[in-house]
Amino acid sequence: MNPDMPFLRKTSFEFPLKESGVQQSCRIALATDSHYALKDDLEDKCYADALLKMEEFVKTVNQLDCEFAMHLGDFKDEDLVPDEESTQNYLKKMELEFSKFEGPRFHCLGNHDLDSITKKQFLGIAENSGIEPGGIEPVSGHYSFDLNSLRFIALDANFDQAGKDHFFRKGGDWQQPWIPLRELKWLEETLESSPFPCVIFIHHPLYAYVKNGHSYHVVNHMEVREALESSGKVLAVLNGHMHEEMFQELNGIKYFALNSMLEGTFVQRNCFYVMEIRQGHMLLERYERINLLD
Repeated sequence: MNPDMPFLRKTSFEFPLKESGVQQSCRIALATDSHYALKDDLEDKCYADALLKMEEFVKTVNQLDCEFAMHLGDFKDEDLVPDEESTQNYLKKMELEFSKFEGPRFHCLGNHDLDSITKKQFLGIAENSGIEPGGIEPVSGHYSFDLNSLRFIALDANFDQAGKDHFFRKGGDWQQPWIPLRELKWLEETLESSPFPCVIFIHHPLYAYVKNGHSYHVVNHMEVREALESSGKVLAVLNGHMHEEMFQELNGIKYFALNSMLEGTFVQRNCFYVMEIRQGHMLLERYERINLLD
């Protein structure tokens, strides 16, 4: 147990990389599915404690020499009676805590990020920081940046089949996320132009995943994966959304589903990660809050 983090347990997983082209190591702080809102707990979902969990995440990873921090979506939630103003306040409070990370920080868009507010409203508050001017359009949920001889690509699947933004207060099916054709073409061009190995971030899984009768994956995930595989440059894909940890390799690409922050009170549970990409291997470190009530 680390004396500087007395209530956190670290578990490490190592994954080999063969002929990856990685030249410099890079450490990434990762969190997902925090779902902050001031509403009553729902079974084991403790929405109001997400702010404390984000504070613990930032304080911890600030000690761990991470190059940047990425949140994989469902940053905040909404009231039982959806309200635009309170939802934006939840987002502002979470972003204030996240902004205390001592380095660049980024967001993937989750479905719950677009419940009571639009994509434009979310992106107007949730900042993708630390990128040179012109690197990221402020109203775009998909973007890329290069760091330490790696290209990082964030995707946005919060669209319907026709390519219209999801905005669930005015309808839409959260079980039908799509990567629209224009974004798919952008992805292909971004991969083709990359001089570096690539890592993909997205909220939704890019493989079939159904749980309790609900579909969680990107509907046209096979098209997206074809683009990733055809490039020959993608090392890994990281997603949230499933509230479950899962590692697998599909056609030479490593897929990491990361567990959520949401479940359990702050005293009972927190969960976040640090990934290190090096020449020859990837190291994923899971940090979990030790249950003080046990």
